[in-house]
Amino acid sequence: MSLNKKNKQRRYIRYAIHLQALLVVGAHAKYECTILDFCTHGLLLKLSRPEADIPIAKSVTIEFSIDLEQVKEKYIVNAQVMHLTPNGVGVLIDNMPRSVFDALKSKTPPEVIIAAESAVNESFQTIIFKENFKHILLECLPELVRVFFEILPDETRALNQKRVCYENLSELDDLITTLKIQNNTLTSEFCHSIVDQIRFISESKSKNEDLTSFDRSLSLVEKEAFEDWLHISTVIRKLSNTYDDNVNKLTRELSRILGYYKLNINNPVSPAVLCDCFRELILQMDFDYKINDMLYTCFGKALYISLPAFYNKIDVFLARQVSAEKKISSLAGPSKQFSTPPPYQQQQQYVLDTTSELQTVIAPHNHNTGYKQVSIPHLAGKLMSLLNGTDFEHVKKVAPERVDPKTDTHQLFDKTDVIAAIRRLQQASETTDQHSESPGLANRLQEQLQPLDGHAKLMAPLNNESLQVYDKFFETLLNNHIVSADLTAFIENIQLALLALPMLGDDFLATDSHPAKNILNKISFFDQVLKSNRLLNKNNISEFLNNITHKIAHDAVGNPEMLADIEAELDAFKSQFIKPIESKTQHIVKVHEGQQRLEIARHTIQSEIDKRIAGKAVSTVIPLLLDAGWQHLLVFAELNQDTQAGVKEHYLKVIDDLMFWLYEQDSIVKMQASSIQTTITYVDEQLQAVGAPVQKRKHVIQELTELLIGIGQPKVRKAIQTVKIPRPKPDQETVLNEEHRYWDAMIEQLAVGDWLNIKHDSDDFESMKIIWIGTLPHVFVLLSADGLKNIELDKQNFIGLFQQGYAVSLDNMDVPLTDRTSNLMLQDMHDTIKFNAIHDADTHLILREEFVKQLKIEISKETAFQHVLCHIEILDFRLITNICGLDGSKQLLKTIATLLSDRIKSADILARLGDQSFAVLYKECSANDAFEFSRNLLKHIGSSQFTWNEKCFPITLSMGLVPVTGTSFDLSQLLQQADAASMEAEQSGPNQVKLFTGNNDNLQHQANLFEWMSRIDGVFAEERLFTRCQKITSLDTSVNHVHYEILLGIKDEDGNIIQADYFIPAVERCKRMPEIDIWVINAVFDWIESNKSQFDAIDGFAINLSGQSINSQEFLDFLQTKLDTCLFQADKIVFEITETIASENLTFTKKFIKAIKQYGCKFSLDDFGSGYSSYAYLKNMDVDYLKIDGAFVKDIANNPADFAIVKSMNEIAHSLNLQTIAEYIENDEINEIIKAIGVDYGQGYFIHKPIPLADLIIAPPEKDLFYFEDNSFWDI
Repeated sequence: MSLNKKNKQRRYIRYAIHLQALLVVGAHAKYECTILDFCTHGLLLKLSRPEADIPIAKSVTIEFSIDLEQVKEKYIVNAQVMHLTPNGVGVLIDNMPRSVFDALKSKTPPEVIIAAESAVNESFQTIIFKENFKHILLECLPELVRVFFEILPDETRALNQKRVCYENLSELDDLITTLKIQNNTLTSEFCHSIVDQIRFISESKSKNEDLTSFDRSLSLVEKEAFEDWLHISTVIRKLSNTYDDNVNKLTRELSRILGYYKLNINNPVSPAVLCDCFRELILQMDFDYKINDMLYTCFGKALYISLPAFYNKIDVFLARQVSAEKKISSLAGPSKQFSTPPPYQQQQQYVLDTTSELQTVIAPHNHNTGYKQVSIPHLAGKLMSLLNGTDFEHVKKVAPERVDPKTDTHQLFDKTDVIAAIRRLQQASETTDQHSESPGLANRLQEQLQPLDGHAKLMAPLNNESLQVYDKFFETLLNNHIVSADLTAFIENIQLALLALPMLGDDFLATDSHPAKNILNKISFFDQVLKSNRLLNKNNISEFLNNITHKIAHDAVGNPEMLADIEAELDAFKSQFIKPIESKTQHIVKVHEGQQRLEIARHTIQSEIDKRIAGKAVSTVIPLLLDAGWQHLLVFAELNQDTQAGVKEHYLKVIDDLMFWLYEQDSIVKMQASSIQTTITYVDEQLQAVGAPVQKRKHVIQELTELLIGIGQPKVRKAIQTVKIPRPKPDQETVLNEEHRYWDAMIEQLAVGDWLNIKHDSDDFESMKIIWIGTLPHVFVLLSADGLKNIELDKQNFIGLFQQGYAVSLDNMDVPLTDRTSNLMLQDMHDTIKFNAIHDADTHLILREEFVKQLKIEISKETAFQHVLCHIEILDFRLITNICGLDGSKQLLKTIATLLSDRIKSADILARLGDQSFAVLYKECSANDAFEFSRNLLKHIGSSQFTWNEKCFPITLSMGLVPVTGTSFDLSQLLQQADAASMEAEQSGPNQVKLFTGNNDNLQHQANLFEWMSRIDGVFAEERLFTRCQKITSLDTSVNHVHYEILLGIKDEDGNIIQADYFIPAVERCKRMPEIDIWVINAVFDWIESNKSQFDAIDGFAINLSGQSINSQEFLDFLQTKLDTCLFQADKIVFEITETIASENLTFTKKFIKAIKQYGCKFSLDDFGSGYSSYAYLKNMDVDYLKIDGAFVKDIANNPADFAIVKSMNEIAHSLNLQTIAEYIENDEINEIIKAIGVDYGQGYFIHKPIPLADLIIAPPEKDLFYFEDNSFWDI
């Protein structure tokens, strides 16, 4: 049977998904399962219990739930079992309801939408690459088909024995013969269909909708087509699981070569593409679907055999290709229109992002894909629920079902109620001046709604959440100096009108382009313009803004379609100011581009001249010639090489010829007199053309004539006079101090488009934007926001402005106002959550854990100053609690906290350690000074009294002091010593202070530290360091991901493993941490080279780097060299940097990460939450993982504040497409809570205890699972 292009069978499109479900068989048997793939008429399931006994052809039901519009929808679908393996089931759905299919499809990964590039717009480099790629595929692909035909006879006979497709073996032989006859045709068609996919590498190939009718029964033909889909889907899934790493590596290479991000690449040689193309050819031959199944299995085994060599050849080819610049693509996640869109959306097709439960939105489908985009309002709503404390109990018990507002509409305010209330508020605001200083809009709107109809009504849950989020958004915008006071008034005018939009279902902040959002962003443009003192028409701007905001305030509520017209009006008015700014920017850039081209040309020509004469004694006529205009001619020729090819080389040859003739013998010169005269005439003509001064030109021509032709009769050459041409001075390396080095590195990080607040030649600061950075000369050109002032600074002057505080980096003013406000709003929410987690609710002082962290940071700083730790105990706390009750005791704590805070220095650190104890770190303070200060503090507090319910109590405390120095590394012991001193003071009476005097321990600590400092070399020389590893694994059991963190181990002289309590601090004190990091990297890379098969079986290693290494150019050079020469996948190496190190040295950290990421390595931000934890800072850090500080994890089962901050960090990380890791998972309860929060990976003793790296053994997968002829192939 031949290939038949006209006879096309139905093809069902395969959609990948990962959704928990329940398979119900009969009345009682229920099996947990996961939906892996689906099409319009069936599902491919993975059973949680492989031993499930389910008969073929049995009628079953599938139950699953999907979060749609924040309401959990439950679906029950009738199906029939069509295929069964030990842990996998293929089920047929005879009449798939459209609603079920759409719900499933809404949970698939988002399609990548990329603007298709025509061949005309592709770069020449891309066109050449694609052609070469086609050639290499046409060379390699036939081997895949050859292997298929080679194994075809034996495999089909073996499969036929199991499935009995042919009872008569002669018919099977006829099939094999038929296929072999078609060998050449099949091979050619297969190869060209794969090669054709190259066209779509960087273009969207969206899945077409299945051409089927829903809610009806299938015909026999359609059922067979479903069987066909089921078989090829299972083959694809098996191959994809096996060769996932290979395919990902090729995809990364294609991403590098084409300049698109990995998610935007359609890999043309993935197992799915190879199998789909093969399937297309087989379907054209009209075999029975059972025969197709047999051929698919045979082809799957052929690919399993041949893909390693095939992928290796493709990898070698791709590795030789050059990289392209990254292209900015338009990524769009799933989106939908409003169910009843406003008129302006019907006209202009404004599309809103889908919002659903955040946990669903952010959950990864596997560890290689990113997260779906989360809308800002939805993320803010989740953070608000954390702030309200509504989420903690949900992980401790089953959460109640969410109430669908549609079921209780009679109890809810409708849109008419909301519009009427907002209009009343608008009127009230105009008469009573109720703006941002008044109570929150949410409260005011609630007050307006309550009296309606005299009946108790509720606001719909979604509306209530929207109200809270948008109220917070406007509060952030108006109260945080994001815009000036002038602009604040205009935004306040439209605040209520815009608030009405989300209340009516128009969630404008969740939309990429929405008139309301665009209006806010465009109004903000005038903020900087209004600040200018150079504009003459500021009144016109204010009048215009007043008019349009008045229109919005009075007409937009209930009439949102007018916003599109107002946006157009804003565009037209704004263009009057934008066009002059753009024109001036283009002019300035063009001028500096020309200057830079000229300087580069001058530099190039000077280098050419220096090659010929620098450091030599040459005839004086050569410098005369260059000065007369010849060097100018060379510069012009360099500038015009595109149109005057070869001219520069000809001008340089003139110099070479003249220098040759000047030093040649007279006899040789006479023989070439004609050529010499021609050259001199040419020089004269060219100097005239360039406009050389007449006297200089004549003098040069005369000198050349006398030196080369001679004077008199007979001609006698003039004697040569020489001059020594100095060599160019080498660039002197400026020795920079630490401060100057910091500013120098920061200046190097600046880029065109950055905004700064600059004070230059005036008394006032002004916002200015960098519009040009030159390399030769190294200058920075900045333009004011109004476009009327520009300044030019060289690097040293720029650094001077930063050092004096006259230059300060600003948030990017080109980032839309709504984005800047949203970022700040999310940051404020996260900061509040973090504050609650680390501060005492009664006193607002930091808690013990945070105090210990800050104490550790202070000790680690290399400073000559000493600190003193003070422990404070309340002596009569229990007595007062018994008399005054809990409320009284809380007030006592607040009183003492206030008394302490008012007296200590602002730099000192005050904390609440326990029920009745405080601690203070007196920073940069001697023991004597701390003792005297504490005595005075006790006198002050002792003179105060605590009053409660008209009863007065004296405040009695005891204080214990202990000095803290750079050698005080045992924090627990420090706290114990301060506590002991406090107890000793208590025994002396009330309000006493004691200094800890057990100096033997301190001396012993210092002795131990100094001893280790002297033993560092011995540890290296005696090879007493070793590497350990601890597993980091996915908390989602359906995701197969395991990598290991590398830890440092140390042995004593007898080979016993010991703690590194003093070794690491000693190394840090000696500034030798880069040596440790280098040793660890060498050890890990050596292990990988010696254990390649085991390394291939895991997802990589995470290696910690110290701050000293991050800031070391020598370490960076070492690591780059190491990565250049490694023979394994560098993308399986993760480098961990602590948040504290990264935030304190942000400029150097970003530079380091950028350099190492070029090799494919990943980065993890360790101990997140222990430092600044900035949302904006995270957005600018190019890291892949966020590792949540274990201090917030270890007590999460008992501490709602820890739960809130972990969930907040997880939500924010996922919204930024970062994967999260939780450490310190010590038991099953913590593990389950962390899983419920949605953290991606876990680490801790409950998961895996550290072991020596040398003992790490990775069990290979069971071999029989990879044999396609065995039924275990169908195990999913």
